[in-house]
Amino acid sequence: MRRSLLRLAALVFIATLILMLLRYLLALLTPSPVVAYMTLETGLPVVIVQDLNHKLKKRLDFDFFTDPSFAPDGARLALTSYLNFGSDIVVYDLRNGALVRLTASVAIAESPAWSPDGDWIAYASNREGDNNIYIIRPDGSEQRRVTAHRAGDRQPTWSPDSATIAFSSNRGGDWNLYSINLASGELLQLTDHRAPDTSPDWSPDGGRIVFASGRDGASAIYLLELETLAVEPLVVDSRYDSLPKWTPDGGAVTFARSVDGVSRVMRVDAATGELSRLQLGEVSADSLAWARG
Repeated sequence: MRRSLLRLAALVFIATLILMLLRYLLALLTPSPVVAYMTLETGLPVVIVQDLNHKLKKRLDFDFFTDPSFAPDGARLALTSYLNFGSDIVVYDLRNGALVRLTASVAIAESPAWSPDGDWIAYASNREGDNNIYIIRPDGSEQRRVTAHRAGDRQPTWSPDSATIAFSSNRGGDWNLYSINLASGELLQLTDHRAPDTSPDWSPDGGRIVFASGRDGASAIYLLELETLAVEPLVVDSRYDSLPKWTPDGGAVTFARSVDGVSRVMRVDAATGELSRLQLGEVSADSLAWARG
């Protein structure tokens, strides 16, 4: 009897391993959208990388990570790593688990954004006293400051050609969106409103920027047409909506919605306005990023 039970347990174990291998092989043979997002476990931030179709998950719970941003090949993540006296920008390799720390100072470094050509990571930092935008190579070399202003410059996002960075700044007194061309240094103000405009994300086709704003009384999601600088609402709701991100095909926007103190990731069709919830399997999720591959 005991031998039979042991054989049965061994068969169950082998069958489980085979099913897991088949699941991973299926994920490799039939690629599906991959996202990274932050959730809270016992009050601490955990970043999860998830294959949406095959329900495969990888948990980065060995450090206090937030603000995930994928490399163009989807194989690495830039992250904010929180420390006792500030935060640093790190790169985590999803293939082998290698972690490279790009910044090292007693300061705040946050909101990394990987350039579409893969050559740079932009981030915001107060390492020189004022909060400005910096760029750095993914190996930690050639760090340089992009903006130099006594106001706060935050939340960088790249144009699809990797030539320009848009960001949120209060350099005019209110939080508005600006852009700076890396080659020429030309600075443009993109929005002009007394309510805070934050969390910009550049569309894959380069024509629009999605952002969050309180201009209608509650934090909502808006679209900025770059050719005309016209702003139109995409989602306006009495609940708190923030952190919008374009899907890789540019057809929709995902964002975080706060409901009764819990953050949920929502998806809105950019053309029709159809709204749905992205099913991630977590109680709370935000700071979602899409792999571009």
